[in-house]
Order: sequence, then structure tokens, then C-alpha cells
Amino acid sequence: RQPTNIPRTSLFLFDQVVPLIDPSRVTWPDDGMHKDKDGLTFDLVVQWIEAGRVVIANVMEGHHFVLAVGASDDGDTIVVHDPGFDVSNYSYSSDVVGFRIFDMS
Repeated sequence: RQPTNIPRTSLFLFDQVVPLIDPSRVTWPDDGMHKDKDGLTFDLVVQWIEAGRVVIANVMEGHHFVLAVGASDDGDTIVVHDPGFDVSNYSYSSDVVGFRIFDMS
């Protein structure tokens, strides 16, 4: 069943991509839960993204999750796919409150 409360631009994800994800290839690693930044540095998060880890950033004071897909060279901006809002980036220092990390094989 397709959700009806998401922006039209996000429907591609549900229609085209989600059915292709094999759940047996997704793992929740020991370092996957970060309810806050626990001393995580911007550089470490960028390394995870570049290594192909699935990095989910918790934003909006912990009320919203987005897929982190890159970072800018300013040392603070995380580039995201935001399924709920027309936002393409968030500030690591002032917007991100935590992370969830997944690995895919």
C-alpha cells in the first residue's frame, strides 16, 4: 500500500526503489544507534557516507529523519534526501541531533 501523506516528489522512492531492496542485505551494526551525536564528528559522518553506509540523520529536534547523501566542504552542511519537506541540506552543528546507521551488502 502506498502512503498518501508524502510529497509527490517522494513517490518515486516508493514506486521504483523500495520494492528492489532486499531486506536480507540490510544490517543494523553495533555502531548503528546514535540518539545524540555521542562525540561523532562531521568528518566521521562524511567518511561513513563516502564508504557507502546508509546514514540516517535525525533532525528537527529529534522529530524527523532524513537520508544523508553527501556533505559540503564547509565542514557543517549535510546534504540530504528529505521525504517530508522541500529541504536539501541541514546543518550538522545546529540541526542534526543524532544518527541511525545501516550497512548494506
